[in-house]
Amino acid sequence: MAITYDTAMQVYFGMYAVTMSTFPDEIWGKGGLGQLPYWAKPLGDAMTHGGFFARIVGMCFGLIVFGRRHCGVTADAFSKQTIAFHVASLIPFGNLALNANPNWTQWAWQVQVTMNVVLALWGAQATGLLGGGGAKKPAAKRSARKRA
Repeated sequence: MAITYDTAMQVYFGMYAVTMSTFPDEIWGKGGLGQLPYWAKPLGDAMTHGGFFARIVGMCFGLIVFGRRHCGVTADAFSKQTIAFHVASLIPFGNLALNANPNWTQWAWQVQVTMNVVLALWGAQATGLLGGGGAKKPAAKRSARKRA
């Protein structure tokens, strides 16, 4: 069974929701378990600026997934929302990927930009935004009434 874009994005955003809202430094910091150290210096706990905003990002990602799983957000709407995130975030992520800064790990952001492009293209293909693909639309119902 192939994994759908919708399912993959629930896992992807859910994983960031859990890790960013709980232990961002231990997972995504220098020497973290995620092995993709986005920042070079510890963010700190939820009472520091960086730690607070990391946890808010995690919470927002969690709410996106919560909407899909429990609030009636359709697969199509959720998928397009995640595609919009992947495309819109290319601007700040690209800035970090192209410009060296002692607070950020440049190569990690280069990997993230590549992932965003791939995930946006996959989503665009899966939803039919690139033509083809996309969910099949139900056939129009035919009237049972006889025509004269």
